[in-house]
Amino acid sequence: KERKVDTDRYEFYWTDSTEHSLHQRVIIPCIWQSKTIGYTSRSFVDGVKPKYYSHYEPNFVFNTNNQLPDSKFVIVCEGPFDAMSIDGVAVLNNECNETQADIIESLGREVIVVADNDRAGAKMIKNAIEYGWSVSFPLYRKSCKDVNEATVEYGKLFVLKDILANKVNGEFKINL
Repeated sequence: KERKVDTDRYEFYWTDSTEHSLHQRVIIPCIWQSKTIGYTSRSFVDGVKPKYYSHYEPNFVFNTNNQLPDSKFVIVCEGPFDAMSIDGVAVLNNECNETQADIIESLGREVIVVADNDRAGAKMIKNAIEYGWSVSFPLYRKSCKDVNEATVEYGKLFVLKDILANKVNGEFKINL
């Protein structure tokens, strides 16, 4: 709840299993075509490494199952909490491969990439250019490192408006 994720819309799990320190992680199911095909889990205890431990099918795109059929756009993020914060999708990495791009494209709407505000996020921006997608450089980037942090700080509606108001198209404008 501190992450401002709608706990009525998304499922979270916990286990007492110590394997992979799962007892110190929140477990998020990975759902594809209404079937759970794996999970990603994030530590909620400082010092647990790696921060994320995941087990899911290759090329999975998180949260495609929650995309509304009449949406005009889909927002692509890196992590699951970013995606859940704004009902976007996540590639669960800082790069999007061709299979994931095909899955995102199959949604049939404008694709807007919002990369994390760090060096690794540059890979997502490069992918967006490669696939001909829009990229957003929201104003919240001055004070927040990612979508989820911005949502906690400013709220979902402000973050969505900021993303939409600050999207650019085309390699030249994105690189500028």
